[in-house]
Amino acid sequence: MGSFILGITMLITKALGMIYRIPLTNILGGTGMGYYSSAYTVFMPLYAIAASGIPSAMSMVVAENYAFERYKNIRRIKHISLIGFSFISLLATLLMIFLSYPISKYISGDSKAYLCVIAIAPSILAGSIMSVYRGYYEGLRNMLPTAVSEIIESILRVVLGLGGAYLAIYIANNSFMKNGTVFGQTVKSSDEILSAATPYISAFSLFGVTVSTLIAAIYCALRSKISGDGITKQMIESDVVTDRMRTIFKSVLSLAFPIAISSVITTIISMIDLATIPPLIKRLLEKNSNIHLFKIIGSQIDYNDIPNFVYGSFVGLALTIFGLVPSITGIFGKSSFANVATCYSKKDMTSLTKSANAAVFSTNFISMPCSLGLIILSEPVLSLFFSTRPLEVSISVQPLMYLCIGMIFISITVTMFSLLQAVGNVKAPLKILAGGLIIKLILNVFLISAEPLNINGAAISTSICYMFIGICSIRSFVKYTGIKFDFITTTIKPLFAGILSTIVILFSFILAVQRYNSLISLFISIIFGGIMYILFMCLLSVFNKNTIKSLFSNTNI
Repeated sequence: MGSFILGITMLITKALGMIYRIPLTNILGGTGMGYYSSAYTVFMPLYAIAASGIPSAMSMVVAENYAFERYKNIRRIKHISLIGFSFISLLATLLMIFLSYPISKYISGDSKAYLCVIAIAPSILAGSIMSVYRGYYEGLRNMLPTAVSEIIESILRVVLGLGGAYLAIYIANNSFMKNGTVFGQTVKSSDEILSAATPYISAFSLFGVTVSTLIAAIYCALRSKISGDGITKQMIESDVVTDRMRTIFKSVLSLAFPIAISSVITTIISMIDLATIPPLIKRLLEKNSNIHLFKIIGSQIDYNDIPNFVYGSFVGLALTIFGLVPSITGIFGKSSFANVATCYSKKDMTSLTKSANAAVFSTNFISMPCSLGLIILSEPVLSLFFSTRPLEVSISVQPLMYLCIGMIFISITVTMFSLLQAVGNVKAPLKILAGGLIIKLILNVFLISAEPLNINGAAISTSICYMFIGICSIRSFVKYTGIKFDFITTTIKPLFAGILSTIVILFSFILAVQRYNSLISLFISIIFGGIMYILFMCLLSVFNKNTIKSLFSNTNI
């Protein structure tokens, strides 16, 4: 039920995310997405420290206390966590606001991004409060507050985020018509309006994201106040053991901190791209302006804006599509978190093994055909979503193809990290990510600097990085718990079926595009590939009555 609720929620939120991100990318282009992504990349480490570890830590501690019927502790966990994490996140928010200009100038390399940093900073405080409530209810195996708050946040992000962008455009056009300036900057012609307004459009949109997070946090608080948590007065009175507030917060913080540090390292992987792609592309441009990448761009982009444009195209287009599948498959690890934590605390290894196998199979079942199929369909998919940005698409096609291999491994990484945290092994993700961070940094420097690869080097290093992290996370979970994965069913069979269905996709697209346009051919090939994938899975004896029944059994997920 948890997977079903979060699965439906994820489909809705990802659809809404695409509705927001794709028009925004079409508005901002590569340069604007450079400002936008720079602010987000700087924002994420502070958000990770203040808020990212909260849901998992809260869910773990609440689930454990609930398993042993310590209801007074559960209430105290919520109370002290709201106070403690609100204070920490407030400090992080103020720090980000005060340091917005130097952060933008010296980390992102473009001081124009400072407005975007300020606009997104308050999301740290609102997101932290919301994370406490989400983790609390997830620990009680109630996924509805998380689901509803995510949908509210996603809907408002579309409305307020895009609304903010269009409001900035309206203000810019109106100001130009009145006095020939755009946000205080003199503009000679109407053709320059969008270029001058781009940093402000990005900032207005990010402020809309902040407001959407704040409203979702308010919903969580009101929902808790009005509907309660299902713990009755009799349950509270039956609990005679209560820990001190300091002890409770220390236990939550001790779990949240390693998870937060792991998230920080994850965001640092993105910061490596921010710190290396623009300067290395600039160095390549100075060294040889005749390489293929710059021939694609030609004179369409100002010389000084090319590094930011390439970075914005890579992050705004290729990485946006790259992140879709892992964000969907992440529901399997997240929804099984509380159950795995309970099984492990009770040493029920049989149920733990079933849950872990089901989570890994579900992840691979989705990620493998999607990633392999996307290798074939990179260009038509990017052209479909970013039809008004052909230049950015031409830069992003090859990087996305290289990223698709890593898509399989980042999907399994997200699931395995949830399982590792659920069994209390919060230090393993930290060590594994640290190794991946080193690999990413070294490969970025060498591969991007290689003229034939250029921006493709960033994609290759990302795939290799997550390949290392994914394999190590599986090995660490097996070693820590002692369980055995059924790799034939969970991995080999979905991979084999995925390869066969990719061949079907390739030939069906080649045949369809001879008679229909690219859009129709895309959908025909996806439908044929999907049907054949399910058929291959049945022929491999993966899908049968018992398998389907076990996937949706309360024992597993």
